[in-house]
Amino acid sequence: MLSLRKLSISYPNQLWLRITEEIQQKSWQRSQLYSNPTSRCQAYLNEICWQTFIPWLEAWLEEDSNQSNLIKTERSWFNIWEFVNGTAINLGQTKIVLIPSETTDIEEFDIPQEWVDIPQWQGDYYLAIQVNLDLSDEVWIRVRGQVSYQQLKAKGEYESSDRSYYISQKYLAEDITDILLSPQPVAQTKQELVTPTELSLATANQLLDRLANPSVYYPRLAIPFPQWAMLVTNSQWRKKLSEKRNEQAQVSPFSLPAVNLRQWLHQIVSTIEEGWQTVETLFTPLEPISVRGYQHTEETITKDAITPLIQLLQPHNPEKDRTQAAGVLGKIGGGHPEVIAALTELLHTAKAEETRWEAALSLGKIDPDNPHGGRKKGKLIDLGIQLSGQKIVLIVAIMPKTQDRVGVWIQLKPANQLIKLPPHLKLKVLSESKTRLEAEARSDIEGQGKDKCLQLRFTPPSVTNFQVQVTLDDASFTEDFVT
Repeated sequence: MLSLRKLSISYPNQLWLRITEEIQQKSWQRSQLYSNPTSRCQAYLNEICWQTFIPWLEAWLEEDSNQSNLIKTERSWFNIWEFVNGTAINLGQTKIVLIPSETTDIEEFDIPQEWVDIPQWQGDYYLAIQVNLDLSDEVWIRVRGQVSYQQLKAKGEYESSDRSYYISQKYLAEDITDILLSPQPVAQTKQELVTPTELSLATANQLLDRLANPSVYYPRLAIPFPQWAMLVTNSQWRKKLSEKRNEQAQVSPFSLPAVNLRQWLHQIVSTIEEGWQTVETLFTPLEPISVRGYQHTEETITKDAITPLIQLLQPHNPEKDRTQAAGVLGKIGGGHPEVIAALTELLHTAKAEETRWEAALSLGKIDPDNPHGGRKKGKLIDLGIQLSGQKIVLIVAIMPKTQDRVGVWIQLKPANQLIKLPPHLKLKVLSESKTRLEAEARSDIEGQGKDKCLQLRFTPPSVTNFQVQVTLDDASFTEDFVT
């Protein structure tokens, strides 16, 4: 991994700023005041961005007292983060909007519609800011570049599904010096594409009551944009909506705190994880797994019995046999140091991802305090559908990786493993209101279910909020997680 110094040398026209530990801690504490994991993550990134960029800008402009006095930000704006990503800075008459993101996909820059089409919020320039929290010893923000309002309108594309404008990185100007030293507003050339909608007090209160329900996870997408624009730009209504959502979040079953996956690694049991159990307790028992003729009994397992399984872990054996042997050793290898050593070596040398996962999960079973051990839990979910009288099991597995990150493996299976998942059942991973990963159950030529399992694997940045969503037709189940 390149250091911040090397990165700044490789991209000399972009601004790179180190995030202090104090800023991380304070930003995290303040972010916990928001109503749901997505809002908390959004607030966390914006707070970090604001606390890091503004002091740098003030220091940079300090030599010119006239310029430094132009900087204006308002703390009252920050309840916007409950709903919308972004922070506005006024440099005299020029408005600059900071849009932070954790994404490592920097091919595009996305800007919420509110900052573009609401006259009171429209920016003159938009700064694309990448927030890197992956490294345990060096974290930073990177200003990838800026785009003017005119350029965004000319070259960008509007996506109605998430009400955002997207523009390619190639249209961003990397050097932000000119717009900071000589900010020039472009208000006279802006377009007003959204017709303002007047709201009566009664209508506004009805909308506030509706959007305050935590089950409305993304209020900015839940009503027509002209109505939303009137609500969110009214500071009193915006404040009231934020307060009502936080009040409702304290009692609503739709907004339980996110499941903290790192607590699983440390064997911490949280009261908010109701329904999560060991996977073995959730499935109809199947026949014992056979690995090349080997089957174990409930009798005490001797060293001689496990030696053939350890030999199957060697690199010259088929990968399927190595994976299965690792899984069986996780069931019978407790109390055998040689099993722990063999699984640890397999975890660090196996090339196949599934083999490494099986080794990590087995280590977690037979040696719970092992720093390389993984964890796996399952939860019965009810979508209001019947699968031969069986429910669906959502399985979440994690294993430690480098740089303070954890790998995440999401699976969806029928509780009775002899049946199959219904066609068009979807498993999604969402972050920042966008679908990041998705899998869908298939059907055979007769229209019957074809898949016994849906699965998604990924390694999110540290301290990341995401949602796992299961849908079938109009039925839906969502659970929030934090790494």
